[in-house]
Amino acid sequence: MQNAIEQPAALQTEALAVNYGKHPVLHGIDLTVGPGSITGLIGPNGSGKSTLLRAMAGLIRPRGGHTSVQGQRIDQLSHRLLAQTLAFMPQHPIAPPGVTVRELVGYGRAPFNAWYKPVPIGDRTLIESLIQRCDLQPLADRLVHTLSGGERQRAWIAMALAQQPKVLMLDEPVSALDIGHQLEVMDLLTDINREQQTTLIIVLHDLNLAARYCDQTVALLDGDVVAAGPTAQVLNAETIRRCFKVEAQFHKPIDGCSLCSFSRLTTGVSDRH
Repeated sequence: MQNAIEQPAALQTEALAVNYGKHPVLHGIDLTVGPGSITGLIGPNGSGKSTLLRAMAGLIRPRGGHTSVQGQRIDQLSHRLLAQTLAFMPQHPIAPPGVTVRELVGYGRAPFNAWYKPVPIGDRTLIESLIQRCDLQPLADRLVHTLSGGERQRAWIAMALAQQPKVLMLDEPVSALDIGHQLEVMDLLTDINREQQTTLIIVLHDLNLAARYCDQTVALLDGDVVAAGPTAQVLNAETIRRCFKVEAQFHKPIDGCSLCSFSRLTTGVSDRH
């Protein structure tokens, strides 16, 4: 029997290195992200998570190495073709003043249409379907700046999905939300991943969210990969101790999803709180 043809990696980096000025931030990162997966990037503040995400999206010119998306080097793709393949949602996106939710979602079609032409009927249908998919129907004519945090995040996710990307990158999409809205946004992203096979790469601070939602996890420290692979293998006491300088205990609730609790490493000097 003939072997099935393997799909190319959704995204791959080879020796990706980034400097800020003369200061090295990423030290030759090699990563492979499988198609249709959810990959979490974790690590302490300053470890290089957001820099890695931006470099992989082509928003930062690397000092060395390169990134490929679906087998094509991003530095060899036009801006338009890259935007038709990969979408990036920054940590604190800001909409222009006076923009409604429907208009914001429509901006996601910009890579496919000339600005001087009317929006095609098919695009209008897609925009309305995404407004419905992201539960934004009652908010479609509201100004984006009047929305709550969770509502805004859903609107920005709908805009990113309007690009119909094969790879969607999100930089801490839930860090400013309460736990209820965090789960709401992460559930939405997981549903989209399952329904559309969109590859997701997400910077997360909450390790419990990584354990609950991510197929693969990459742990970073000081611009290097400490561990990468299936989340259940990466999220262990040794990795967490090395990255975050805390002790971790793991619990298995009824639904089988791992939860972590943490305590500071003792150094011989008692900490008083």
